[in-house]
Amino acid sequence: ESDPIYTTPYNWQHCVDMEVGQTYEVHWPHSSVGACGTPNQYQSPFYDGVLCNAGNLSPDLGLHEEVGVQAQIFTIVNDEDYFYPDLISGMVVDGEMGSDMAYYTGSTTGTGRNNEICSQYTPITWQVDRTCHLISASAFDKMCADMMAQRDDMSEDLYPHGSRELVADDLTHDNQQRH
Repeated sequence: ESDPIYTTPYNWQHCVDMEVGQTYEVHWPHSSVGACGTPNQYQSPFYDGVLCNAGNLSPDLGLHEEVGVQAQIFTIVNDEDYFYPDLISGMVVDGEMGSDMAYYTGSTTGTGRNNEICSQYTPITWQVDRTCHLISASAFDKMCADMMAQRDDMSEDLYPHGSRELVADDLTHDNQQRH
């Protein structure tokens, strides 16, 4: 692209190895058996905050009813018209943002999981915004600054991580719905 909002570099202060014009997916885990809503909610690895009270799992509910992840995909731009001040708190729901959602049962992610090595944390509920949105580099950088202000050391989450291999169709559940 030749549009300067996609090509003008940003002087990152807190995020590591991020680039204007690139696309990133952000995950916000939620849990009724974790530390959500407390100062210990945000931890690295995220399992520590989401499953720290896993011993309290209800025998009547499955993990997918107790743990979920919201996700949004953003293209980073160098334009303050796309600034959102509080990305750390959760998915942006504003106008078209957060309005075209996919809901499905899945597992935790990461490059260490594939079609042979499964996540031990499954099933969990995913709520994913289907649309890729523009977000200012400064909004992402502020999220990284907010992560560093948490009680736990979140430095492992300040840089982009790889994505996992696409799950084979024969291993995918048939409960995917469009809402």
